[in-house]
Amino acid sequence: GEKVEWWMLSDEEAAYLSSAFPAGQESLDHMMLQCPECKSVNFPGTEQSLVVNRDGKMTSMSGSVMQEEDYRAVTRHVHNSCSNLPLTKVPVRLTSEECATAARLVTSTPEAEEGGDEAPRAGERGFQFVNAPHGLYPAPFQEATAATVLPHFRFVGRLLAKALLDQRNLDLPLSQALLRTLVGQKLCFQDLAAVDPTLFATLAKMKAVAAEATAGAPVLIDGCPVEDLCLDMTLPGYPDIELVPGGKSVAVSAENLADYVEKVASHVLVDGVARQVAELTAGFNQVFPIEHLAVFTAEELELHIRGDVTAWDLETVRASIQPDHGYTESSLPVVWLGKYMASM
Repeated sequence: GEKVEWWMLSDEEAAYLSSAFPAGQESLDHMMLQCPECKSVNFPGTEQSLVVNRDGKMTSMSGSVMQEEDYRAVTRHVHNSCSNLPLTKVPVRLTSEECATAARLVTSTPEAEEGGDEAPRAGERGFQFVNAPHGLYPAPFQEATAATVLPHFRFVGRLLAKALLDQRNLDLPLSQALLRTLVGQKLCFQDLAAVDPTLFATLAKMKAVAAEATAGAPVLIDGCPVEDLCLDMTLPGYPDIELVPGGKSVAVSAENLADYVEKVASHVLVDGVARQVAELTAGFNQVFPIEHLAVFTAEELELHIRGDVTAWDLETVRASIQPDHGYTESSLPVVWLGKYMASM
């Protein structure tokens, strides 16, 4: 009976197969190359045309005999784990219609990702990467996501403790506010600047205005009465998180502005992240007691977690480079290298 098997064919290889098929021919006796491990295929040829199978030899249109090892390095494999084994020669008869069809349909066939051991890219398979320029800090807790979020914090706690115990660095840029929490320090209003500088600046302005307000006088923020800002007693950015019972229907006014500022800051820093911090602490305690971190400052703990993360400036890079072999500090390649390394 007939044997049917998959060919692992990349988009680029399918496009080349169609473009390199000899013009004016309906069929071609060809020698395909295939990885014996992942079944990825390569249709060898030159810039002008596919090779021809002549007595089992891969022969170019000009008559040159091509070798399998010439194509081994350029064959695209599904798996990075494939060893450098010789590619298997498979004699096939190709038709121009089949090659054109393969190039047209390859993008709609089942996909096998090249480099299957690699981590998914952002946006793929439901993964998302977070950009936290001021360091990682828990977002305000929402009950709807508890089942998926809280186990992650327990895992991070175990990871941190194990890394510290084994003296291994983690590329985990925690916020200074979270580091202070881990070493047992109490957070205050000023710590909000390390979590959300924009929110801190706004609340600090409101706090100053509320402190200077006099009874009966309008409270203005940037020249606008606070009542005209249409704020209610919910957490900014989280309309379903109420700061007081029925907060959605409680407007922020001159009378409760100070209370609003205090509750927002407290919820972002403490109350709204208490469940996540508790899970992180519980995970940490499974390895060794988190109270032992009290001997460190937040800065010292970050050094133990991440190692030295001091940014390279241009002068530091220049002082570390010793030009040689005809190069000097003013040579353009040396200058470019320094600028590039300092920008990383």
